[in-house]
Formats: sequence, C-alpha cells, structure tokens
Amino acid sequence: MVEQPLTEEAPQQKHRLLDLSMERLAEEFTALGEPAFRAKQVFDWLHVKNVHEPAQMTNLPAALREKLAEKFDHAPLRQVVRLDSRDGSIKYAFLTRGNDPIESVVMPSKYGCTLCISSQSGCPMACKFCETGHMGLRSWLSAGEILQQLYLAEQDSGQTVDRIVFMGMGEPLLNLRALRRVVEILCGEQGRNWSPRRITVSTVGIVQPMLKLADTFPRVNLALSLHFTTEAKRREQMPEATHDIMELMAALYYYRRVNGGKVSIEYTLISGSNDSDDDARRLVDFARFKGLPQDHPVVLDAEMQEKPARMQPLPVHVNLISYNPIPSAGFRGTSEDRIDHFAQLLASKGVPVTVRRSRGQDVGAACGQLGGKFAEK
Repeated sequence: MVEQPLTEEAPQQKHRLLDLSMERLAEEFTALGEPAFRAKQVFDWLHVKNVHEPAQMTNLPAALREKLAEKFDHAPLRQVVRLDSRDGSIKYAFLTRGNDPIESVVMPSKYGCTLCISSQSGCPMACKFCETGHMGLRSWLSAGEILQQLYLAEQDSGQTVDRIVFMGMGEPLLNLRALRRVVEILCGEQGRNWSPRRITVSTVGIVQPMLKLADTFPRVNLALSLHFTTEAKRREQMPEATHDIMELMAALYYYRRVNGGKVSIEYTLISGSNDSDDDARRLVDFARFKGLPQDHPVVLDAEMQEKPARMQPLPVHVNLISYNPIPSAGFRGTSEDRIDHFAQLLASKGVPVTVRRSRGQDVGAACGQLGGKFAEK
C-alpha cells in the first residue's frame, strides 16, 4: 500500500490546465506576461462554465488563446464508452493519456444528481469482493483527471451534478494531494463554491490520511468501508486494509468529533461471510464506539480539538449494501429476507440504518463492479 508522494510529479510535456489551483494558474500567466485577471477568466471558463477548449474562451485575446492551446494540455481524459442503465444511471469509461481506464457513474434522482467518481485507475487495496481490486493499481489520477470526469459527464449527460462521492475506482486517501486540490477547487469561491457537504470520501480506513482530512476540510462527509467485523475476516478479504478495527474506530471517532461532516459506515452483505447475527451485534458495537479506550491517543487528541458547530449523533449511520456479483469472484449476495433481518437487528439497537439499493447493475456500474474492461476494448 503506497500513498502518492507529496513531491512534485514527474515532468510533463505540457501542464494540465485542470490540475492548477487559482494561485498556480496566476503564476503561469505571470510567466507568460499576462495580467492576473486573465487567470481568473480562464479558471472561470474551466470550472464554472465547463469550457476547456481555449478557442472557445471568447473573452480572451486570440493570441492568448493560441498560447494556451500550445502550452497546456486542456483535456487529459478521453471518453470512450457510455452505457445507459434501465434505472436511469449512466456509466462512463474514460482513458487517460497513458491509456489507463477509469470509470464513473452518473446517478440522477428526484433530489438532484450524484456522480460516483474515481481517484485512481484500478486500486491497490485488493479487496477480493471488488472488481476494481482485482485490477491492481494502474495509475494515480491527478486533480485534473478527477475533475474532468465530472465535467465530461455533465457535458455528455446534460445533467448538472450537485454532489460527488469518491466511491469509484481507487482509494482516495492514498491520493490525498489530488483529493485536496479537487475539494479546494469545487468548494472555492472562484470555483463552483460548493458546500463541502456535497462531497463524500469513501475509504477502507487509512488512518493517518483520515485524520489529515478531518483537520483540513471541515464538513466533508466520510464513509468508512468496513464490511467485516472481525480482524481475521477483514484481513482475509481486504488484505491491504491493514489497520486493526480498534484503530479504525478511533479514527472514525476523531473524524466525527473534529470535522462536522456526515460520517457513515458502509457494509456490503455477502452470504455466509459477514451476515450473521453475531456480525450484526459487532457492527452495533462499532457504530456506538463500544470498547474504544478513552485514553487512546487519537481519542485524547480529538477531545482537545474544538467541537464542530454540528456533530453527527451516535450511533453512526450504517449503509447496508447487497453484494453485486463480479466475474472474478465466487461470492453470493445475501438474500433480501436476510438483509431485512440484519437491518432490523441494527435498528432494534438504535443504530440508524439504510439498505442502499445499488444502481446500474445491468451495465456493470453498481458498487464493486467497476473494472475498466469496457475502456480497454
């Protein structure tokens, strides 16, 4: 398990416009001999107006448009596939400049439109029940490659996305630098000016980046992909998720106590593997932070921080997900009756629970099914 290094990336032939913060873009324009306000105009074209071809940035002088086209890479991704599900969701496959596959899913609803977005091509976490985990890690995505998934999906679908969930390919907290830049741009006043609550970061539980995210971006939502309630089973099925359950509990406690964003536990039900009554009881204890020592260093650190204006109530909300079949694994999903029984066990102990119905299963777009195969054809 390797985190993206925080040093500068390897030199590229051209800088990607979408990778650049407002401040860095202004520096580039100064180097070009252009006034700072031109950088603000370009930033607005890119992130608010969703226009990325310099030739279409009509309030720029023609000479500057030519400079931008020559000096910068303005479109690092190429859309190769669109698959429409019967339920209205849309799966997109993209290729990076290095021909690494990425997939994203647009999910319209009567409440708005959510984009399930990828932070890596493939994933190094090797979870056995996830198609992306069977790919291995192909590449880390830059901030621009993450953002362009959003912008291309909006352009092609005609939808206005109003929230994103980092639940596509990859472990976002291993790509923390790019994640930070994406949040800064989407939530910045000169970008889309989103509330951080529109962004949910899902993680298998990488403890130090969880704590960093809690401190850096107040009110960004966190979803912990727990899936198993015993150390042995979790390490067997999620071999690269190396933090023990008590460490995960402490990190989740810290995030809830310090950040102010919504916190949830994601739990995929797999028949005969993690859907017993004992699993439900252990999940209740986890959601209540039962057994977490109050003298744990992370807990003590959390108690020293200023409380957020609004803190998630206890117990932590649990989202139950029916396992979606993948060709590379022989698991079976838990029956509907058993899912309902499991949910009732949680609810009877006061744990708020939602049975999350996956969308896009007919086009391989449901939770755990993104595998890059369409993009490779």
